[in-house]
Amino acid sequence: MKKLIFGLAIFGGLNTAHAQIDLGVKGGINFSTLSNYPTSKFKVDYSLGGYANYAITDQFSFQPEILYSKQGAGLKTNSNAKSRLVTHNINIPLMGRYEIMDGFNVEFGPQLGFLVSAQQKIKDGKTDIKTNVTDNFKTFDFGLNFGAGYKISDEIEINARITKGLTDINHNPDGRKTTNTYFNIGIAYKLSEL
Repeated sequence: MKKLIFGLAIFGGLNTAHAQIDLGVKGGINFSTLSNYPTSKFKVDYSLGGYANYAITDQFSFQPEILYSKQGAGLKTNSNAKSRLVTHNINIPLMGRYEIMDGFNVEFGPQLGFLVSAQQKIKDGKTDIKTNVTDNFKTFDFGLNFGAGYKISDEIEINARITKGLTDINHNPDGRKTTNTYFNIGIAYKLSEL
């Protein structure tokens, strides 16, 4: 046991000596929907937040993020009214990243999601109706992310990511499993290095 702890301490020390941590901000466009939610379709919204990228080797890095994300779904109606479900979320992706070639990387990792609020919005002509539906959904969501990115420069990266929720977020006991699904296209900007 002592040898294992000693080996991990040496490895950690060597890693820290060569480690680089990049801090930055990122934002993007979300194309979101809810699976198994009645009459749902994709809707467009946005996400904003920050990240810390910890370089483990020249090719591997670990990147935790914290993002404010507007999700939900468009809802089909039988009239000319436009209806959508808008959820406000705080998401914490924990991404492992691998650089395949110079500037191009792929990423994979889990995501912890926390629902802040949910509203159903209906627009019928000049009439806007907003209904708070936060209690219809569970506040915690666990999902998986898959994505890729390309560094345009040392500071700027464009990226795309698919997030698939694994948690049933439907709070109503009707036997229908509802999960978050969204696709994000974004840009990240490195602010500093540690």
